[in-house]
Amino acid sequence: MNRPAIKTALLWGVAATLLLPIVLAVVLGLGGLLGAVGDAAGAKACSRMALVAGAAWLVAVVATTATTALALLDQAPPPRRLKRRRRRRRERLRRPPSGLGEEPGERRS
Repeated sequence: MNRPAIKTALLWGVAATLLLPIVLAVVLGLGGLLGAVGDAAGAKACSRMALVAGAAWLVAVVATTATTALALLDQAPPPRRLKRRRRRRRERLRRPPSGLGEEPGERRS
């Protein structure tokens, strides 16, 4: 998958994950209200719609999780950083020698 497709899928998954519980609550509330006023057919239809909304919400949660994993795996790994000791040692090895055969602190005359 390319990056725009992953971002689009992630955006839809997050939107569905956040909005479907609201739809679920409204449909369940409406079904309870219809059942209280004696409309058994309306209450049954609302309970079936709530079942569909709940299943869609679970699918959205799983899809969002999987898409997030894909987005993380698609990123380039961070550059490796050398430890300070290794970096200093490499810099020391790259420097040209100041004087061959001389002790540190001695000067040539």
